[in-house]
Amino acid sequence: MLKSPRSARARVLAVLASLFVLVLLAPTSPGLANPQEEKSSVDERIEELQLEHEGLSEELARVVAELEDAEDRMPDAEDAVTAASEELAEAERKDEELAARLTSAENAEKELQEQIDDGTDQIEDSEQAVVGVARRAYQNSGVTSDLAMLLQMAESDNGLDGLTRVDSAVRSQQRTITQLGEQRAANVSSQNRLDAVAEEISDLKDEAAEVVLEKEAAEAAAVEAKSSLDDLISQKDSAAQTIEDNQAATAEELERQKEEQERLADEIREWQEDNGDGNRTLPGDGFLKNPAPGHPITSQYGWRTHPISGTRRMHTGTDFGVPCGQPVYAAADGVVVSSGVAGGYGNRVVLS
Repeated sequence: MLKSPRSARARVLAVLASLFVLVLLAPTSPGLANPQEEKSSVDERIEELQLEHEGLSEELARVVAELEDAEDRMPDAEDAVTAASEELAEAERKDEELAARLTSAENAEKELQEQIDDGTDQIEDSEQAVVGVARRAYQNSGVTSDLAMLLQMAESDNGLDGLTRVDSAVRSQQRTITQLGEQRAANVSSQNRLDAVAEEISDLKDEAAEVVLEKEAAEAAAVEAKSSLDDLISQKDSAAQTIEDNQAATAEELERQKEEQERLADEIREWQEDNGDGNRTLPGDGFLKNPAPGHPITSQYGWRTHPISGTRRMHTGTDFGVPCGQPVYAAADGVVVSSGVAGGYGNRVVLS
């Protein structure tokens, strides 16, 4: 991203570039130095600022388009999060419902098992009672106390009634055994059905749990996508604001440079009126001293590719890389024409 504020190093180089352009190339005269050199630097700076402003405008348009695209996608992202949350809630509801059904089936299975156990105990008790009667009859040579009682009842006046009661008791015991047997068979059948239902519910519960996990993952992905979109919108909004700030700063500096350009144009007219054709020079040996001994040349005089526009153009000066606070000497004797702040070039001294 292009930034309008220059770094301290860039400002130093700009100052030196402006200084040595005028020192090395400006013709000397008895009067003021030709301000055309200074104006050329200002013209070049204006062109740079215009290119920079155009580049910022293009970059801003791109960022704004990306921001609008992200904002247009936000409703779909929000809908996706809502839909994923609703699907997850439905999956959790079904999972809870199946869990309740499974618990109910397990409780019913437990109750049925208790009934089966009770019925089995009763059948065993009845069977043991019948077996006991048969055992006693066998031990007493076929005459049991029950049979003796029946004979006594038969000899008495109420024998028929007693026999009827005994027969009724025996039949009742047999019916109980039969009913308990039937109940046990029914319980076993119910147990089998209940086991099948419980197994089916358990399978459904497992499937529901898997669905819950899938929905949780889908919701997390939707939330992450929306969060990424939120971050993108925030970044693009911040980038757009930064570009707009840089645009404003560039436009402000461009306006200052244009004012300087107009001032120099007036100065050139005055200089030309005072100096005629502006080609008079003082005699000299034709040599200039190195203004910054021991420091590297960062940009030579001559044709070069412009660092901002990328076009080939004439660099009308020599730039020296001199750290802040280091002395810079005049390349030759002369008169200070101007000194002070020179817009984006920083502080500048012009010698004639």
